[in-house]
Amino acid sequence: MLHSGNGTAARPQTPVRLSPVDEAPPLPAVPAVSLDELRRAVTTARLAQPEWASRPLEERARLLERAAKAMLRDRNLLLHLVKEEMGKHEVESLFTEALGPLDAVKAWHKIVARSQSRRVPLNPLAFPRKRARVEMVPRGVIGIIAPWNFPVSGLYRSVVPALLSGNAVVLKPSEYTPKSSAWFMEHFARELPHGIATVVQGDGAVGAALVDSGIDACIFTGSVKAGGRVRVRCAELGIPSSIEMGGKDAAIVLGDCDLDRTVMGITHWALSNAGQACGAIEVAYVEERVADEFIARMRSAWEQLRTGPGDDDVEVAPLANARQLAVVEAHVEDALKKGAKLVCGGKRTGRGFGHLPTLLDRCTASMDVVREETFGPVLAVVRVWGADEAVRAINAAKYGLGASIWTRDVARAERLVERLDVGVANINTHAFTGAVPQLPWSGTRATGFGVANSELSLVNFCHPKTVAIDEADAPEPFYMPFDATLRQLGEALVKAQLGELLGAVKLPLLLRRRQKRIRDFFRR
Repeated sequence: MLHSGNGTAARPQTPVRLSPVDEAPPLPAVPAVSLDELRRAVTTARLAQPEWASRPLEERARLLERAAKAMLRDRNLLLHLVKEEMGKHEVESLFTEALGPLDAVKAWHKIVARSQSRRVPLNPLAFPRKRARVEMVPRGVIGIIAPWNFPVSGLYRSVVPALLSGNAVVLKPSEYTPKSSAWFMEHFARELPHGIATVVQGDGAVGAALVDSGIDACIFTGSVKAGGRVRVRCAELGIPSSIEMGGKDAAIVLGDCDLDRTVMGITHWALSNAGQACGAIEVAYVEERVADEFIARMRSAWEQLRTGPGDDDVEVAPLANARQLAVVEAHVEDALKKGAKLVCGGKRTGRGFGHLPTLLDRCTASMDVVREETFGPVLAVVRVWGADEAVRAINAAKYGLGASIWTRDVARAERLVERLDVGVANINTHAFTGAVPQLPWSGTRATGFGVANSELSLVNFCHPKTVAIDEADAPEPFYMPFDATLRQLGEALVKAQLGELLGAVKLPLLLRRRQKRIRDFFRR
């Protein structure tokens, strides 16, 4: 429970965090905010937001770009923090965490600029001397509850567009990576007005309190269980929410694929970030006629991969925490008990939370490693007789974030992706679009209905306001009073729409008669 901040009770801390590298010593605790501190953060954000929103977009973008450039210069501290908190080695962090803030700000600047105000053309005959536009108005204070797997780059798609749109942001990072995410927000806080970019630390209780704190919208990424609670509570409070609750991405490997490139691609997208990504490939549906060769090549590649504590000379870093390691081990054990064949890996590295890259063959839909999100360096291979079987399996799965088809026949693959019930469909690649601000990142089924990235996601941070302007002198023909002149005009309009010439010819006379009737009525 979140304490009020009064009295002499000890301040709660984030959970005890062991180093993913060697499980000792415990990482320094990070104090959790009190309920009073959380309320003050939201109140301060609300008071600061109107002035921030009143500034021109160009000025907001300039300040965010300045913060992003400072992040690039300060990247070595981030690489250290990410390695310390989740074990990711520095070369991978450089590309997946540190390199992106400036690109993100510039891309989102263009997206927001295109969407800020948009003129909507109106039919001059139906709406004479009228014009309209749609403005995107910042919602106010955006509460963001973030996961631990990408503690910085995972924030590009929420924090950056929220701030550029003129909102204030209150971020609750994961309790497993509090310092990495705080590093990101602190760089913005140095450049922006006080209260516009704020961090509140703590566990799920702080996240729940943030939802209840009076925020104007909530962005959540995390588990199905927690996301379901957040979604229901936001609905009860009447605030918009964008909820992303994980994935179980699959690859379809067809017999005509370029096996060399397919093995390279699936290896990367299965094991990047130690498999701890909602868009990681966790299942491969492989056509039977190529399955043996696919397995042999994957085994050869995976047994050469170096695992370790997060140094630059390894490919697969440790898992981020003991809880995730336990899930991985349980899924592998369940698969082996139910008849899966262990091709390689299948055990811990022996240091920290490391787990060997694990390839399982002859998996079935009854296994947790096929049904549930593993979030680790494990690939389950399900042999299928053809693409139709694979598509049916993906569409019947619990999650619906992404999928990919690996084949030389791109035209056939384009027909197949039309049948995939997922948010992101790929051909001969996978998941890279999550880092492209211009492309929506969304899912179906248990993944949730939240949308990140692209103009489509701006409704998370803004509400549309329609502005309509009428510069006509004459009254509208549909104004009161309702009498025979209105009926005659309406009948003529119907005939004109049906293409009857007589109806169209009568319209000008009937319109003038109708407008005169309205003027006479109101001049009495």
